[in-house]
Order: sequence, then structure tokens, then C-alpha cells
Amino acid sequence: MTQAPQLELPERPAVEPASVLRVLTMRPFPLFFVCLLLVVSSVAWRRGAFYSGGLDVVVVAKAALTVLAVVIALLMRRPPGAWGRMAAAPVLWLGSYLLISVIGGILNADGLPTIVLAGRLALLAFALVLVTVSHPWHVVLSAMSSAMLLLACFGALTGLGSLATTGRLYGGIPPLNANEICLLVSVPVVILFWKAVHGTASRAEFYGLLPLLGLIWLTGSRTGLAGLIFIMVLLVVVAPRVPPRVVAGIAATVPMALAVAFLTPLVTAFAGRGDLESVTTLNNRTVAWRAALDYADTPSVQLFGSGLALKQIPVTALYRDQQMLDSSWVSALIQAGYVGSMILLLFVLATLVRALRLPRPQRSLVGGLALLVTLVGVLESGMFDTAPAFIVFFTMSMLAHRIIARPRT
Repeated sequence: MTQAPQLELPERPAVEPASVLRVLTMRPFPLFFVCLLLVVSSVAWRRGAFYSGGLDVVVVAKAALTVLAVVIALLMRRPPGAWGRMAAAPVLWLGSYLLISVIGGILNADGLPTIVLAGRLALLAFALVLVTVSHPWHVVLSAMSSAMLLLACFGALTGLGSLATTGRLYGGIPPLNANEICLLVSVPVVILFWKAVHGTASRAEFYGLLPLLGLIWLTGSRTGLAGLIFIMVLLVVVAPRVPPRVVAGIAATVPMALAVAFLTPLVTAFAGRGDLESVTTLNNRTVAWRAALDYADTPSVQLFGSGLALKQIPVTALYRDQQMLDSSWVSALIQAGYVGSMILLLFVLATLVRALRLPRPQRSLVGGLALLVTLVGVLESGMFDTAPAFIVFFTMSMLAHRIIARPRT
């Protein structure tokens, strides 16, 4: 007698990734340690200094930390078929951009600094590839956000004195820029708020958003805070169902925010930093942007740029003749020309489109973090450099391009 065939149902995971994604965790410790090494090696160790060639102790030390992270990542155990589940598109996009920048540096400037910086960025990207291949997406985000939060809090605690001298929170050790602290904290804030919107945040995680948002406020980063608020609103809009606790929190926050905005000078002081004219001029960023449009005076510079080592540009302005390129996109235009900028534009669009194809609720988190650094990159540099913004974007790109097995029909 033959037995009737049994219908095999797909096994549901015992625990949803959204509920096990943690911001304050050091598990697995090797992954957390790798992420911490990468974040530490990507932030500024000196204020206002840029690599221009030669044997730079700081650059060598940062490269050594990245190499150590790569070695540890290489020793990590990877599940069978892990490489086959990762698309090579992010590596190809980044490799094309670095190649263009190196060509531009060799043709139009001192090529050696550009080669060194491109090598550092490639090494950082290689470490991120190893990390994303070796671990599930939620484990990667847990370790990365935890490392960023730890470094941001340590830098903020050692730099509390900056509030009295500058009115903004800067890092002490390391000497983090206020905008860097804002971005480092914004990543765990987005993750915690994403968990709250999907009903998986614990009570401590939900109320932990308040001090983290307060820390971001102390940095005085207008661009970072505006981008973060936009992403948080977007997470609420795309959520299939918002828990009552979050709805109550939003209902209580909106009138309080309106009262603070219209009845107190706090918002005006935050936005203007004592000078409302600086808002309309974008803190003189447009001076460097206009100079950048006129900088390329040959077809070679226009097409391929002048290399990654170009961080400042000559300007005609009061009290200064050099200015930083405070925009990832303007920096790309100068460093890699029109060709490199077009490659990066396609890279970003491909990442956002792929993020929208991820299953719920992963798509809103990965897409939200990628969109956050993209928006902030309009007014801040670092998205295509050895910086925390690049770590966030390239990691999201690797996760977005992960090949998901579809059930057979």
C-alpha cells in the first residue's frame, strides 16, 4: 500500500530578523571588532588636515587598522554558497569610479596621493564585502550600528567642552566633526525607530530614542537632522501598520515640536546659529560650488577630474583663498569628472532601486539608510571617500544587491 504524498510547508523562521536586530551589542564579537576597526579608521584623526602625499603616519596607521580588519574578516567562517548569493554590481561600480579617479589624478595632478587614497578606499570596501558575505543582513547592521554608536558616544563624552566654546558638540578623542557624530548616531536611531514602527522595539529601545535625538541636537547638524527627520517620516508612511505606542508618541511630539518652534527661540537659534543669513548662503558652500564649476579648464579635467586627493579648491572670498568641497557630489565632479560623477549617480540609483525589491520590512531599513546618506551627501562630503558615510552606503548597496532565492512554483 502506498502512502499519500504529504504536502511540505516551508519552515518559518523561529525569530524574525527585525526582533533580533540589536543596536547595543558586541555579538558576535569578531564582527563587532571588525566594524569598530573600520569605523575608527574612517573618521578624522586630525582637524583640517588632508593627505597630499609622502609618508603620512596617520594614513599608515589607518591603513594598518583596515588591514587588520580585512585579516579578521578573511578568517570568518562563511556559509556554503555565500559568494554565489552576492551580486558583483557594487564592486564593479566602485571599481570603475576609482579607476576613473586614478586616471584623472595621473593625467591632471600628482597621481601618487590619489593612488594611495584609492587603495585605502578599495581596501575598506573589500572588508565590507567580506563582512556582508559572511553574515546575515541583520547581524551586519547590529554590529555596524553598535560600533558607530560606541565611537560617537566616546568621542562626544571626551569633547563635551566644545559645547561651551563653539556651541556645538565635537569629538575629543578622536576629534570627530559635529556632522560626523550626527551621522554616527543617526544610523542606530534609524534602526531603533524602524524597529519601533514595526512593533519589535523593546521599551528600553523605544525610550532610548530620546537621548540619542538629544545628542544629535547638540551637534547642531542642520543637514543631518533634516535628513533624519525625513527618513523617520518616510518609515512611518511606508509601514503597513504603526503600533499604538508609536502613534501616541508622534501625537505627543508634534504639538510639542510646534510649540517649541513658534513659542521659543530654540529652533531659530539651531537653524541660524546666530546668523540667519548663513542659512540662505548654505554657510558659503555655494562659493566653493561656483568655483568648482569653473575649476575644470581642460577636457581631461572635465572628463576624469583631478583625483581623490583634491579636497580643497581655490576660491575668491573674504579672509580665505581655499575652501573645502562640502558636498559629496561636487567633490566627485572635481575628483573624477563628468565620467566618474555619472558612474556614481548610476551606482546610487541602482542601489535605491534594488533596495525597493527587497522583502519587507528589510526594504524600508536598507533603502532608508541608503537614502539618508545620499541626501546628507548633497551638503556634506564623505559619501565616496574613506568616511562613515561611505561605510553606510556601500554596506547598504551590498545588502541591497544580495541575491534572494525565490521559491519554486
